[in-house]
Parts: sequence; C-alpha cells; structure tokens
Amino acid sequence: MTSGNVKHRLDLFGYNKLEEKKERKLLKFLWFMWNPLSWIMEAAAIIAIALAHGWGKDPDYHDFVDYHDFVGIIILLVINSTISFIEENNAGNAAAALMARLAPKAKV
Repeated sequence: MTSGNVKHRLDLFGYNKLEEKKERKLLKFLWFMWNPLSWIMEAAAIIAIALAHGWGKDPDYHDFVDYHDFVGIIILLVINSTISFIEENNAGNAAAALMARLAPKAKV
C-alpha cells in the first residue's frame, strides 16, 4: 500500500481500536438517583419532612422521632442507588475485561 492509500483508508475507517471512555464514578452514582422511582422517593421524603416539621405543632417542638420517615426514605433511596451502581459497575468491568481480551496481540 502506498502512504496515500493508507492515509485515505485511515480517514475513511479510522484506526483499528476499541473506543475507551472514562466515567466519573460519583456522577455515575448520582445518575442512578435520576429516574422516576427515585423522583417518587424524593417527593415522599420532602412530604415526610414537611409533615414532621410543622402543621399543628409548636414551632419549638423538634424531635428526631418525627423525622424517622424522612430518614428511612433517604436510606432506602441511597441503598437503591448503591445496588444499581454496583450492578452497573460490575457489568462495566466485565465489558472492559472482554475488550482487553479482544485487544490485538500482534502489530503488523
């Protein structure tokens, strides 16, 4: 092949390599809190905190027992997101291992 022919093929097809994209783990974790189920849980947490914070109670009355619903919902939200993140991360690691095995062993 001539160098002109090589350049033309590289422009047309690109290099023979697998694309590798790095993702930030924290943003990926937070992304799992952005779905309809999480929105409902977040709305329930906001309603629980609103109900615990007032509505017929003395403004100086603040007891942690009133916030147990809010804390429980937030804990469930974090657990749900953590499980989803771990499963997605394991799948990504398996895909990366497969890509590493597909990498060429010889260069021509």
